Amino acid sequence: MGIEMKGKIEEFVNKGTYRKAPLFEGDLPERSYAQIVEIKPRQRVPKHYHEKQYELFYIISGEAKLGIGEVEYDARPGDIYLVKPQTIHWVINEGEKPFRLFVVKLNYFGDDSVWLGD
Repeated sequence: MGIEMKGKIEEFVNKGTYRKAPLFEGDLPERSYAQIVEIKPRQRVPKHYHEKQYELFYIISGEAKLGIGEVEYDARPGDIYLVKPQTIHWVINEGEKPFRLFVVKLNYFGDDSVWLGD
């Protein structure tokens, strides 16, 4: 029997240069987690990677530079990106509007972020 849930944005949690709103979290059998992330105007999420989890990004609104590994993309609404474990990634929002993306974390067993700075 499958688990059916409807995601709902309850509250954004301020994380400094960005904020996030968890949608699905908990003891899901698939070990997954979903959230909306919003990078504030003229801010960045520093270089980091995850030990074991994959991240799937769907760009909702805004434009930003999205670095994955050795490549920097001009991320726009409708784009989809997959970041594999151990792959360094970052976001730079140089614009005047927030950059919002839907993030699904797979193989999720809690925060396994390793922050590298700029």
